[in-house]
This record gives sequence, structure tokens and C-alpha cells, in this order.
Amino acid sequence: MKADLILVKGRFTTLDPSDREVCAVAVKDCRFVAVGSEPEVMSFKRDRTRIIDLKGSRVIPGLNDSHIHAIREGLNYNMELRTKRVFPAPSRGQDSSLRSFGSLF
Repeated sequence: MKADLILVKGRFTTLDPSDREVCAVAVKDCRFVAVGSEPEVMSFKRDRTRIIDLKGSRVIPGLNDSHIHAIREGLNYNMELRTKRVFPAPSRGQDSSLRSFGSLF
């Protein structure tokens, strides 16, 4: 099986007790097909394989966190955003509670 993407000269933590850190990986169809040394992984190269030199960067695959804490953000809205002058302070008599935060969306 040949790879679509090969990442070399990186620092990959594998969590494999026998080989905790490797420097290269090969990927095909968004799945790892090889993990190891650069010569081992380069055997998965084909003519159209994209190769990226990571120049020693750490790679942590699979840690994709995309969530928010809406209540906390709403409570801190006045303190954090308005003090940085991102949004103007509410005019006199205007409610500055979570309702005004929700009106931004």
C-alpha cells in the first residue's frame, strides 16, 4: 500500500511501550499506514505522495477539541471583551446580562 502523505523529521508520540516516539509517519485515506523511522516510512512513497518536513515539530494526532463553555463566556463577557474595547459598553439602561451576549449571534 502506498501513502498519500508522508510526514518526516517530526516527533510523534505513539504510546506504544516498545517504540514511544518515532520521527516519520505515512498516511493513506486519512489513516496511518506506517509509523517508524524515515527510511521505513519512505518505502510507502509513490510518485504523487506529498512529503512534509516537520523540522523537529511535535505532532499530536487525534486531539481535536472544539467545544465552548457558553455560560462561563456569557458571565465573563463584560469583564473580558468590554475591557479590551472589542465591543462598546452598554448604554445607560441597557441590560448587560446574557441576553445582550446572545444578541451578538
